[in-house]
Amino acid sequence: MRSKGALAVAAAAALTLAACGGPAEEEDSGSELEWDAEARQYVMEEEIASGQAPLKVWFEEDYLAEAVIAAFNEEYPDVEVEYELVPKVDAVDKMALAGEAGNGADVYMTVYDRLATAIEDGTAAPLGEYQGVLESRMSDTFTGVVSHDGAMYAVPTTTESIALMYNETLLEELTGSAEPAATWEEIAALAEEYNDSASNRWTIRFLAGEIYYAYSVLSSLGWHAYPEGDIDEPGFSDPALTEGLDYYADLRDLWNVPSADATWETIEEAFAEGETPYVITGPWSFSTFDEGAEANGFTYGVTTLPAVEGAGPAGSLAGMHVTAVSGYTEYPAASRVFANFMASDAGAAVVYEATGQIPALDEGLLEGIEGIGEDPHVSGIVAQSQQADLLPQVPQYFWETGNTLIVDVWDRLSEVEAAQAKAVDGYAELHGL
Repeated sequence: MRSKGALAVAAAAALTLAACGGPAEEEDSGSELEWDAEARQYVMEEEIASGQAPLKVWFEEDYLAEAVIAAFNEEYPDVEVEYELVPKVDAVDKMALAGEAGNGADVYMTVYDRLATAIEDGTAAPLGEYQGVLESRMSDTFTGVVSHDGAMYAVPTTTESIALMYNETLLEELTGSAEPAATWEEIAALAEEYNDSASNRWTIRFLAGEIYYAYSVLSSLGWHAYPEGDIDEPGFSDPALTEGLDYYADLRDLWNVPSADATWETIEEAFAEGETPYVITGPWSFSTFDEGAEANGFTYGVTTLPAVEGAGPAGSLAGMHVTAVSGYTEYPAASRVFANFMASDAGAAVVYEATGQIPALDEGLLEGIEGIGEDPHVSGIVAQSQQADLLPQVPQYFWETGNTLIVDVWDRLSEVEAAQAKAVDGYAELHGL
């Protein structure tokens, strides 16, 4: 559900594709590939185009692999594609070994926060001419995070972000309008009338003890993790964070439960039953909410996260799955054709149909993809993703330290400044191990 990533891919310094021989050879051949300008495609190697040799791809799920390959073969019927199941989080590390040994994939899927390592290892190759194609189909937010020194190294494939989901029917009854709040101040005004702690009735619910959910408030007030792009300095001592945490602590009045009691069950069930005007969650909740809306007679919408009145937009920490071309592939043209297919109209449609995940394309393109155009909830996730922070390579201990910080503030275990000092020391200690 969550993206656990870090800094810009550019954090890897002076990267080349010269490691271990294989990637260097692929880089050299990349400039010699034949590009069909009219079709906006590379011309595949004859061995692959004719089916004499298979193209090897790593997927995480059988159902996605089979669906994508079937769709790819509708356009390229003579190409034989073989797949192996490899978890996305393991693909980069496995490719570093398998690629050098000569038994890796030509194309593989991974999570975007592993891409900097893949670039450094030479296990992700630049996409060449497809960069212009992809930049015309998706936002700078998505293409930027998979780029280094001006070159794209992976195809953004699916994206996810939390967003504000709202019960249109209930809001109409309570306020006379189904339009959602744009600020926390508007939500607070409704809470004054609607909240009832005795009956556990709340205007908004979210996972209050996690920095992943608190981030929208903190970013609206000007704090962004790793402000200098330095993994040594997450920004826990930043005065902007102090202001954000002070404001976040006051939101306890809107959702007055200890962080340990703000669980998925209390959030999703109450909204699905039609009792909560607002929740903050992600697209993984759609199926539960769809069932609840039908059973309990309400409609719901999805929009961008609430901002602090007079402050900046609310950011989120988005997740993204990407498709990379191996730096070791013997078929750099065909591999790029397959990777690019994942972000084509046909590829995006089959990914959405097979997984329900939202393709990382511009909203206008998404509307034309079968199934997505009819889904009234996708646009809200996409809109929030456009103002998200994508931070590859943030270590696991950022989340551990950050969550402790948020719990200390939300549960009022310490003053904000003391909680920040604890976070600074905790991060430094874990970072030094």
